[in-house]
Amino acid sequence: MTNALEIDTAASRDFDWSAVHTYLSGIVPHLKGPMRVFQFPGGFSNMTYLVSVGDTDLVLKRPPAGPRPKGAHDMRREYQILAGLRDRYRYAPAAIAYCADESMAGADFLVMERVAGVVVRPDEIEARHITNAQLRGQLEGLIDALASLHAVDPEIALPGFGRPDGYRERQVEGWLARMEKAATPGMAEFAHIKAWLNANAARELARTAVVHNDFKLDNLVWREDAINLLKAVLDWEMATVGDPLMDLACTLSFWVQRDDPADFRALRAMPSAFDGAPSRADAFERYRLASGTDARDFRFYLCFAMFRRAVIEQQKFARFRSGHSTDMRYAELDSSVAALLRMAWQIANGEGSAFD
Repeated sequence: MTNALEIDTAASRDFDWSAVHTYLSGIVPHLKGPMRVFQFPGGFSNMTYLVSVGDTDLVLKRPPAGPRPKGAHDMRREYQILAGLRDRYRYAPAAIAYCADESMAGADFLVMERVAGVVVRPDEIEARHITNAQLRGQLEGLIDALASLHAVDPEIALPGFGRPDGYRERQVEGWLARMEKAATPGMAEFAHIKAWLNANAARELARTAVVHNDFKLDNLVWREDAINLLKAVLDWEMATVGDPLMDLACTLSFWVQRDDPADFRALRAMPSAFDGAPSRADAFERYRLASGTDARDFRFYLCFAMFRRAVIEQQKFARFRSGHSTDMRYAELDSSVAALLRMAWQIANGEGSAFD
């Protein structure tokens, strides 16, 4: 193993990459040569690395160091999801292996194929010279790919995953409880949204589907030579079997448009507020035509999705406010929470909503 390992990250000191090299050499056919490791930057969840051995590029994901909340950072689960989708959903990266033995390298880990291409982020659009027409094509391609995922038969791809019965009620109950726990003064709309969601949650699902739960532009990989052709969908750690309309609404909660309030447009979102861009209603109509879903009750889903985003930001803000986090990016998230709660309440009231 001398001179066989090159680690381009200081974050790997608690992980035995030599053991990983030996493990991969034993399970991946024709894998020979020195191993190079590079940690992908960004993200707040699992640690993700590009692992190159000879001419083969792989992606390795592992949980962060330290104690894990129950159910979080579940590498086995993500492996099972990717394995179940193989040959059933063309945009799911191929799962290669899951190592459950934490003693071998210092943590369990998942290995999957590396899909090379372009991930479009808002601050890179101008630098990459992506036109409005190309961006519109990507947004439309995103909706088509989501509808295609929801067409996969969950009974075949992921038998035993999720609990579809009572899914809506459990989601509402769980996210309301998270907000109650993280609440801070000044959240004027919370009580109204809570009452409205509770009043509208009880309803049987029209159908169940494999849901991604974070299906947005910065989790998609596009071809370098044809920027509108999708290659892969990344980050399956929150996927399950559940309500496809909740998945669509999660996507549309990041879908800003030009007539949205300025404070909502300013949030971290998809670059969808440009001349000629499809609106949220346009996106839903495209999804409806592709999936056969109607718009009945979608106002509930979009309100809930905005609220869910507010809870996620509020949890970060509450951790900072209580001194459990020193990340200065969290210091002013209360303004983001307020913007999202206002959007949720406006949607609940039918203001600016095309989904009544």
